[in-house]
Amino acid sequence: MAAVVQLVRERIAPSVSLYVNEWNHAARLAYERVGFRESARFATVMF
Repeated sequence: MAAVVQLVRERIAPSVSLYVNEWNHAARLAYERVGFRESARFATVMF
């Protein structure tokens, strides 16, 4: 993940974003470890 983020920032875009559900703690921790930080919250609507 860190390598992909670095590649994107170097070659494609100055920033990278993603969406992860609030209850997905393992993913949130992994994303934090590679430098992502929470910038906004959105409601998840499940049908």
